[in-house]
Amino acid sequence: MTITSSCTKMLVLNSSDGQLPSAMKEEYLRLIASWLLEEALSTEDDLYRETDNAYTRGSTRFGRQRQRILNEYLSGHHPWLKVMNGGQDIVFSIHDIPCRFSNDDPDAPKKRAVLETHVYQMQLLEAASAGEPARFVFVIDRGPNESADPRVVLLGFSNSDEVVCRWFSSTGVRAMGVATPSLPQPIELPKPQVAIKQRRTDAGDDIASAGP
Repeated sequence: MTITSSCTKMLVLNSSDGQLPSAMKEEYLRLIASWLLEEALSTEDDLYRETDNAYTRGSTRFGRQRQRILNEYLSGHHPWLKVMNGGQDIVFSIHDIPCRFSNDDPDAPKKRAVLETHVYQMQLLEAASAGEPARFVFVIDRGPNESADPRVVLLGFSNSDEVVCRWFSSTGVRAMGVATPSLPQPIELPKPQVAIKQRRTDAGDDIASAGP
């Protein structure tokens, strides 16, 4: 599946001071990060059988994250989001700024999505000034040993392939709350009416009570 989107004009990024472009608003970055983290955590919850391993979890995680971005785009709820290439090498954009994502180590990346420039990212990168971020990759980071709580790091690369800016999400820690027992609401009951019973006596009692 390939979804293409052409830009009618070149988007110039004025962010040579190391800050993210103003078009990449905080609310957009946090929302995309939440999608990627949600799919990563749900994959861990689902694939826990003895027949699961790093490959099955990794491929399923990527597939779900890719599909989540496609679904969010096709929903039409995010006018700032576009999918420029819907293949396995997915490229999406935030207000026409091309982005990719990868489950990798942002400090020592190994995946092609982080190390290489996609064809859809070249035009913007070639037009960028020296030291200006123009190639962006969302990296889902779990630490060197993949044992830390996941977070998303957005890397901004210059045309010399240097990381010139970073954005960090909060970690995707599951909320572990203390279960509060559901107590029944008190019900006001009417006060019982106690009736005084008259003692029933047999014939012997009647005789005894008559006295001498």
